Amino acid sequence: MNEMNVRRVERRPHLAEHIVAALSEEIASGRLRHGDRLPTEQFLAENFGVSRNVVREAIASLRSQGLVQSRQGIGAFVSIEREAAQPLEPVSAQLMEGDNMIRNMFEVRAALEGQAAALAAVGMTPRKLKSIRDAVERMRFEGAPTAATVNADLDFHRAVAAASGNDYLEAMIRTVLEPMRPLIAANFSRHGPMFGSIPHAARDEHEALVQAFIDKDAELARRLMGAHIVSAASRFGYEIAHY
Repeated sequence: MNEMNVRRVERRPHLAEHIVAALSEEIASGRLRHGDRLPTEQFLAENFGVSRNVVREAIASLRSQGLVQSRQGIGAFVSIEREAAQPLEPVSAQLMEGDNMIRNMFEVRAALEGQAAALAAVGMTPRKLKSIRDAVERMRFEGAPTAATVNADLDFHRAVAAASGNDYLEAMIRTVLEPMRPLIAANFSRHGPMFGSIPHAARDEHEALVQAFIDKDAELARRLMGAHIVSAASRFGYEIAHY
C-alpha cells in the first residue's frame, strides 16, 4: 500500500472572525457603547455555537484592535468612544467630483449586493430578518441625520450580506462598503430641497427590500437591491447601469 499524503485536519477557519465581525458591528452601530460590558464567554459560546476557546480568541482580537479592554475577574468592556450622535461634517466638493473610482465601487456593489439579496431572500430566517429590520428602524430620525444614520445605513447592507450565507460574498461586500462611509456621510449631510430627503429615500428603498425578504422572493430582492444601488449612485451624481 502506497503511503498516503495526509495532514491533520485543522479547526474550521474563521469561527473567531465571525464573532469579531458581529461584535465589531454592535460597537460600530452604537448598540454596544463605550464602557459597556460584553456578554459572558459562556453566553457568547452558546449563542454562536462555538467553544469558549473560540470566544477567547475573538475577544483577544478585539482587544488587539483597541475595541475592548479586559478587566481581570470582571470581564471585557468596550473601550472606544463612538460619536454616533454628532452631526455630520459638511460635504466636501472633492468627494462629489467625477471620480471613476467611486463609480466603479457602485458598479461592484450593484453586482455583489444584488446576488447577496437574492441569496438572503432564499435563506431568510426570523433572526436574520430581525437584524435587517433593526437597521431600517434606526434610519428613522428627527431633525438632521447624524453618524448614527450612516451606521444604520451600512448596518442594513452588512446584515443583508451576512444573511446571504456566503462568507466570501459577505467579505467582499464589507470590503467595498467601509471605504464608502465618508462618502455616505457627506451625501447625507447635503443641504437644500433636493438633498434633505436623501436618507429617507434610502430608508424607503430598504423597506421595500424587507418585504421582498419576508416574501422570500429572490428575483424581486435582486432587482430591488440593484435598483437601490443605482439610485444611491444617482444621488451622488453618478449614472450606472445594472443588468
